[in-house]
Amino acid sequence: MMKRIILAVIILITITGSFRGNTQNIPTYPIPSKDISVNGLAIFQENYHIWNINQFREKRDLNVHPRSVSGSQNCQSTVWVYSLDGLDKLGPFTVLCGETLTVEIDEREWGVLIETGSETLVDVWIE
Repeated sequence: MMKRIILAVIILITITGSFRGNTQNIPTYPIPSKDISVNGLAIFQENYHIWNINQFREKRDLNVHPRSVSGSQNCQSTVWVYSLDGLDKLGPFTVLCGETLTVEIDEREWGVLIETGSETLVDVWIE
């Protein structure tokens, strides 16, 4: 329950962009992204434009693939997937390094919050 509250606060802060001060700055990257180094928290978000023809597809697969910087398979990440309109939050999912998490999403814009315990390279893309 506490993780859900923390996630909701982080998502709210990210969406509104109004939280400033002496807090940790969570880096934000676009979807798709490849080989992003994450150590702690990172956010990935789609950014469609009105003229993007792909936004009218009904179902899509959002993929998250973390891997260890050192090549070790002994790491894991916690992943949350959320709609940017704030209506849906999926997760948390535990993803081991070298595995790919695939989550079916709809035509709305989506984001990913990933938490790692050690430096991890992350790929996030939508098919």
